[in-house]
Amino acid sequence: MKILGINDSPRGSKSQTRMLVEAVLDGAKASGAEVELVDVCKLKIDYCNACDVCYAKGKCVHKDDFEGLYRKILECDGLVLGSPIYFRSVTAQLRH
Repeated sequence: MKILGINDSPRGSKSQTRMLVEAVLDGAKASGAEVELVDVCKLKIDYCNACDVCYAKGKCVHKDDFEGLYRKILECDGLVLGSPIYFRSVTAQLRH
């Protein structure tokens, strides 16, 4: 079983959100799961410009890190999303 944890906090290693995601992944690992943590703030992901090329051709026009992250999401059996709440929503990094 593969569990993917996605941390969305811009505070890096001092982030309490990251600590919580790591705690969940530690529990999954202790139960025998293969785990991976991705820090979205360290990736280069461009904002969507609503060009609809992804619908027409099945591939985004942006050459960024999202394709690799998307592949990991599709391949995992479980997904843990961690984001602090700023202005009543998840951070901008997770929304794009």
